[in-house]
Amino acid sequence: MSPLPVLQRLAATPHRAAFLPGLFAALLLLAVWSSELLLRQQGASLHRELSPLQAHAALMLYGLFPFFMTGFILTAAPRWLNAASPARWRCVLIPLLLFAALLCALAALPGSHYWLAAAALLWLAALALLAQTMQQLLRQSSVSDRLHAQAVLAALLAGCGGLLAMLYWLLADVAAAWWWMRNLALWGFLLPVFLAVSHRMLPFFTQSVIAPYQVWRPRWLLLTLVGGSWLYGVLAIAQLPLWPASLLLCGLGAACLYRWQSWRSRSVPLLAMLHLAFAWLPLAFLLLTLADFGLVSPLAGLHAVTVGFFITMLVGFASRVMLGHAGHPLQASRGLWWLYLLLHGVALLRVSADLLPAFALRGYVLAALSLLLGLLGWTWFGLPLLARKRADGKPG
Repeated sequence: MSPLPVLQRLAATPHRAAFLPGLFAALLLLAVWSSELLLRQQGASLHRELSPLQAHAALMLYGLFPFFMTGFILTAAPRWLNAASPARWRCVLIPLLLFAALLCALAALPGSHYWLAAAALLWLAALALLAQTMQQLLRQSSVSDRLHAQAVLAALLAGCGGLLAMLYWLLADVAAAWWWMRNLALWGFLLPVFLAVSHRMLPFFTQSVIAPYQVWRPRWLLLTLVGGSWLYGVLAIAQLPLWPASLLLCGLGAACLYRWQSWRSRSVPLLAMLHLAFAWLPLAFLLLTLADFGLVSPLAGLHAVTVGFFITMLVGFASRVMLGHAGHPLQASRGLWWLYLLLHGVALLRVSADLLPAFALRGYVLAALSLLLGLLGWTWFGLPLLARKRADGKPG
């Protein structure tokens, strides 16, 4: 396969330009984290200046998910808003900035924390450009329903705020700023984007394959879901009781599973992947509610969100985009389905390790290695879809 046509195809569509480096970023991150955990068993570490846990949070929150968010947002938002597709240079430059940031962040592990500051600046440039692109699409749009795009834009701006906090932490040596960064990234940026996309797309995809089906996605639900996430972040930053926000999000997540009739998706594996991923949301916030009363470790709920909800939902949505935009039927093969179930097993293992302290370190290592294996399999699935021509002969 000649490299030039492949590069031209990668640059031609937003999802190709962002998903391919995203796959390699995921493998790099999990390989590094697995190595850190294995070294920790021997009393060693990859890190010199930075706390391993603080660096892990920064890398995982900003080093992985923005690639796939970029590909999905730049593909879907023009359709949501009936606007022209963004300029090709934007679709290429944002993933390049994200990947350069990841390389700088990885250089920070055995080296100076200034490398992580450089990564934060590059991440900030990428998210700011993505936010400006979304704002441009909103200005072009004349559709009446722009709430989902507006929620995504607000989340991107919160993500930029988290990166400013990261820079303050690293350059001014203000320990509290790391806490601000973590909560802005998690509850102000990542979770609101996942919630906005789920609110718009899960009922829509379900309606397209299951009949009869009544779409339920009221505006108040999206506003309350995103508002609940921001409330959780504000309470966390202020170190106030979290259970009012976590209980609200637990109840809303459970209501969505019921009103979206998630149980009916089991006959359509590619759709079931999205509904099963969403099922982690109420469970995660139930665990976070229990944690606020001191009954379980807060890490259990945190990893139910990040590994259970984020990772499995990311794989579900990105697989659907890759299949559809490669001209393949929207059907999950047996291999993809079992690979997806493996990721749920990884999430259960990671949460169990947080709930069982005696099993913790071994559980962390096993979960990290299993997730690396699962992402290797997903990369094997995704690479041909991203690099080859569309199977139906259409452009894109």
